[in-house]
Amino acid sequence: MHKKKSLLILLVLVISLFVIFSPTVMAIGDPITDPDAYKPGGINGSDTDIVASKAGVIFNTITTVGVITAVITIIVIGIKYMVGSVEEKAEYKKTMVPYLVGAIMLACTSAIVKLIANMVEGLG
Repeated sequence: MHKKKSLLILLVLVISLFVIFSPTVMAIGDPITDPDAYKPGGINGSDTDIVASKAGVIFNTITTVGVITAVITIIVIGIKYMVGSVEEKAEYKKTMVPYLVGAIMLACTSAIVKLIANMVEGLG
């Protein structure tokens, strides 16, 4: 047990050292002596539209999967509640409340993110 713990600590230390002392490479002119040498790649409106549309698809997919999972879970808990004994009903009531709160938070979070995205899109 002590050997595994020591090996884990050594592994974390080595990974930390690799992260801390990793070399940084810049493939541009020296921005300190010549600030005009830094020219980031051109980003135009079509690039942002592509990223926004793909992010929207990903967000909608995640939201849909989350809502479907929440509804199925609540249905299963509800059915178990209906056919359970008195002690089981008390247990299912305790587990149903966090699932309902989670489902409401999922719906509210996705609605707030969509609202913010629409507001920002209207500014541009």
